Amino acid sequence: MKRFIPAIILVLSSHMLFANMKSSEHLNSVIFFTHTGSPGQNVIIRGKVISVSASEELPESELSGIAIDKTKVTVRLYEKDGLNIGDTLYVIDKNNLVVSKFIVKHIFYNQTFGYMLVGYGNLKLTGQDYRVAQAINDPEASESYKYRSRGDYYNRTGDKGKAIAQYKKAIELNRNDSNSRFALGMIYYNDRIYNFAYNEFKKAYDHIENIYDNEDRYQLLKSLAELCFIEAFHGNNLLENRKKFYSEGVKYCKEALRYNRQSVEIYSLLGDFYYMKIDKDQDSDRLAKDAYLSALDLNPSHFNANYKLGKLYIAHNNKEKAIGYIRKAVITDPSNEEAVELLRNLE
Repeated sequence: MKRFIPAIILVLSSHMLFANMKSSEHLNSVIFFTHTGSPGQNVIIRGKVISVSASEELPESELSGIAIDKTKVTVRLYEKDGLNIGDTLYVIDKNNLVVSKFIVKHIFYNQTFGYMLVGYGNLKLTGQDYRVAQAINDPEASESYKYRSRGDYYNRTGDKGKAIAQYKKAIELNRNDSNSRFALGMIYYNDRIYNFAYNEFKKAYDHIENIYDNEDRYQLLKSLAELCFIEAFHGNNLLENRKKFYSEGVKYCKEALRYNRQSVEIYSLLGDFYYMKIDKDQDSDRLAKDAYLSALDLNPSHFNANYKLGKLYIAHNNKEKAIGYIRKAVITDPSNEEAVELLRNLE
């Protein structure tokens, strides 16, 4: 066992060193694009290169169809706040000279290494352990995450007024801060200020790639779908606008299922969109049935799916199946007078 101790110490030391680097406030630096005659560029050091390989995506200018080596970089991040999909980052050597640049394509969390990113670019001069930097073109925008963090704190502690003020300040500094817009939208949504919530959610959706957490992406899409349902079927909107909210709501439901295929709520909501059908589409009933059945596959006692399926079978003159589903709905919620009365009339 003794021979493993140095290795364990080395691993622990490397993790401690990385933790110290990540928590350090001294990540600001200056980089240079040429050896001489070049003014420095203020940057934030974002992390270190873990590996360089061939990318799965070919540049538009590449006609050979063959993946080019050293066009994909994987980076272990010191700090992710203020970093977005689509940002341009620079790879620098030990002398702070830029050797490559790339575009951020993915940001994700790894259990072993923490936050990481994948980027694509011409990385021929890039090597393992080279540092990665982000130019500070807009110092205020890079500070927006601090206000978002404060907003998150006040939101957790129940001070919604201060949370709203901090989120608004973060958005003022960075208009593409989708995380702050989503958090602000959820405050409005929970307070039933739906028009404000929808506005923030839509702007967050426009840059959904900047939301790191897939659960937050799912919740954003689910909330948008629910607001679209309200506007399509319970709002005082013109038919043209109701149709727009209908089609958008269906789209958001389908996108939400990409992040959570086990969402009973989304299958049920999608079924409701088709069941209510603004346009008399002959496929609407079939699509509603399929969605409700998907919900019941996950939760056989789901009230809404059972009840609406029962009503669909009534509309299609299948009394036997209608009774079966309405009965399951009543068993789930015997206090629902409408369902109890419907079952009594069917039997």
